Amino acid sequence: MRRTTAVLTGAALTALAFPLLVAAPPANALTADPVAALKGRFKAGHGVRIVERAKLVGDGGNPRTVYGRVKGVLEFGPSGVVASDLTSSFELPAEEGTPSEPFAPSRTVTVKGVSYTQGGVYAGSLPEGKKWLRSRDDVLSTTNPAQRLFNPLEPATLRAALAHAGPGRPGGTLDGTRTVVRSGSFTLGELYRISPSARAVLGAKPSAKSAPLKVSWRLYLGADQLPRRAVSSYVQSVRGLTSVDVTYLNDTQYGGWGLRSTLKAPPAAEVADFDELRIGDADPGNVSLNNLFTG
Repeated sequence: MRRTTAVLTGAALTALAFPLLVAAPPANALTADPVAALKGRFKAGHGVRIVERAKLVGDGGNPRTVYGRVKGVLEFGPSGVVASDLTSSFELPAEEGTPSEPFAPSRTVTVKGVSYTQGGVYAGSLPEGKKWLRSRDDVLSTTNPAQRLFNPLEPATLRAALAHAGPGRPGGTLDGTRTVVRSGSFTLGELYRISPSARAVLGAKPSAKSAPLKVSWRLYLGADQLPRRAVSSYVQSVRGLTSVDVTYLNDTQYGGWGLRSTLKAPPAAEVADFDELRIGDADPGNVSLNNLFTG
């Protein structure tokens, strides 16, 4: 009886000790829901920092590359991003020389659906004493077509991406947390249907020719299941119109989740509306990034 008791006691001790020898899974393991984690951060007065690098590569007889950079803060409300303060800049091909006014650095603050832009396209046309141009359709700042086509801060986009993603693998450390990287692809048509960001960047529904284009993406999720980096790319051929294939590349990093943010519109005395601009015969807003590849 003593021997049996000793054996049982040893087995019990082994059972008790075993959990101490095996690392317990983190509270937010891969089985956790990244969409729920994202929605949990949609709180008024809080936000996230972004640093975005976008690149357009024209692969033709005269290859050209245009770099775009955006950095700043996105502020959340109960349903997602409701405000932002973003600074944009461009680096044009060397042969283009110094960037013209439309491609000059600009800062855009968007609050309650209204954007206020400083610098950039119409900086030289503002009335005296005015520093910001107000817009309700976000057309006043020059944007890179590769910007945020794949946006993991949209719950529907994130859910659709992860539903068809490949298995996770280590993605290194970003924003102080170890990440797991998932990857997959959409067609341009699918992304346009799912994502408000894609619709804003593309401007119009993809044609029957471009809708099947594959948009590849990689998403890096932290231990808390929040996005830390998103990379996307696709190639669009405009051969026949020109001799160029254009590759769109975007790399956006997210950090400082939960930071305090209370963005406000600029002082009213410093704001001008479009009908107050002093615009000559040449409208700088007509300058397009695509002209750099088709000229």
